[in-house]
Amino acid sequence: MWRVTLFKSPSTNHYLTQKQHFQHLQFVCRIALPVGVAVSGAWLAVFALMQHWPLVVIEGLLCAIIFAGWAAAKRGHISSGMLVSQVACVLFIICFSLLFDVPDDSAPRVSHIYLLIIALAGFVNLQLDPTRLQLGIIITSILGFILFSASPMRFGFATPLPDEIRTITAWAHAAIASAVLCGGILLLQRKLGPDSRLVRELRTAVAKEQLELFFQPQVDRSGRLIGAEALLRWKHPRLGYVAPDNFIPLAERAGLMPEVGGWVLSKGIETLSKWGTKDETKDIVLAINVSPDQFFQENFVANVMSALEACAVAPGSLKLELTETMFVSEVNELIDKIKVLKDKGIGIALDDFGTGYSSLSYLRQLPLQQLKIDRSFVRATTTERGALMARNICQMGHDLGLDILAEGIETEEQLRFMTECGCSAFQGYYFGRPIALEAFETRFLA
Repeated sequence: MWRVTLFKSPSTNHYLTQKQHFQHLQFVCRIALPVGVAVSGAWLAVFALMQHWPLVVIEGLLCAIIFAGWAAAKRGHISSGMLVSQVACVLFIICFSLLFDVPDDSAPRVSHIYLLIIALAGFVNLQLDPTRLQLGIIITSILGFILFSASPMRFGFATPLPDEIRTITAWAHAAIASAVLCGGILLLQRKLGPDSRLVRELRTAVAKEQLELFFQPQVDRSGRLIGAEALLRWKHPRLGYVAPDNFIPLAERAGLMPEVGGWVLSKGIETLSKWGTKDETKDIVLAINVSPDQFFQENFVANVMSALEACAVAPGSLKLELTETMFVSEVNELIDKIKVLKDKGIGIALDDFGTGYSSLSYLRQLPLQQLKIDRSFVRATTTERGALMARNICQMGHDLGLDILAEGIETEEQLRFMTECGCSAFQGYYFGRPIALEAFETRFLA
């Protein structure tokens, strides 16, 4: 199958989410290494005060290895630094638990708790760089913890610390290990977990009426208003308006897009119902973005039709905008659903065309109504290469028998050029910025 890659934008929500996740993994690893240096350095000082020189030598070697791993991570070799440090820590903990931290009636063995921290750090690094070695370290750490927890493991060659010292260090080991383990879990929850504070607040934003729709005009070649795009905004009670780029990726990662998208669709259709009662606004078409998670819901088509019927809105007044990221999987289901929606009279547009992967074979099968050229191509028309690319994209759309809408029109020159390329509709700051419903109606519909 012939697949054409026009452009791959790292700013799309799909790729932005992956990039943010990768950066968060790196951040957690970079934090884990200096914490390891600090803990091992602290015990090195304790053992030196105890004048237990064999432990000073062993602990000093461990501290040096972790520090070397930290230095490697700062030079960009994060996974390698983590692996070396984890191997050293596992070997040290096993040796310390067998030789020095021998349980008796006065104090239990507790140093093996650190193995859980190694397993947790390994879990993070496994996501950053999946290797068999890292998986083996995780498994070894967990099995070691279970073995030391379930068995006293006393051997004749051991040289346990004196009971009066072990009684104190047992409390210290347990407290430090528990604190580091809890801190690591909180860090993971904050950086990688879907239930960050912002996401928890987003979960309640729908119920608390904190979400709001803004509207940006869409015009034809003569400048006549033919439609609008509904754009989501979050009016946070503490942060004010939160930019979509800051919360949409969070919503996607947390699986909230079906709920959030459902709210957008419901409010958009309610607005169309209001516009449909007036002669001057009844022909306006409202474009609403639909996320993959929302579109591939089993009852999506039924929900859309029920909402239109409940508000007595003509299906032709609604246009759903899909992105090229939907082509990555479930293509047959995508085609079937688009055909059903088109048969119902609902318009379908392919948003941000050219920023992802599009198969010409699939594009010919999809009953699309419109292609929306991404703003990045419009901006690039000032260069010879960019202008040529914009013309080719428009020609491709015309060959498929589709209307072409150019996004991001900001100047008269851009409007003139995209008109010459055959675009029949336009959207951008040149015609109006996204504004609240009341302001939109006052400015464009009065």
